[in-house]
Amino acid sequence: MSESKLLIPFSEAAELLGLKPHQLYQLTRNRSRARQIHPIPVCRLGKRIAFRRESLEQWILKLEGADKTQAKAAGR
Repeated sequence: MSESKLLIPFSEAAELLGLKPHQLYQLTRNRSRARQIHPIPVCRLGKRIAFRRESLEQWILKLEGADKTQAKAAGR
């Protein structure tokens, strides 16, 4: 039985998303999150930042849906 980790570390999340660590860090900053329609889901554990893989996957789906909605609105 292979159990997956509940949380993935910052570096693994950056790799999963295809981002450089500093790019992912910018997305997790509070000021940046306030300006985003769909802020990235993050778990703060003291000074550590971690992510749930499932939450990141759902976040990507939301972003894809937002892109489609914006494309339809621009086509009108």
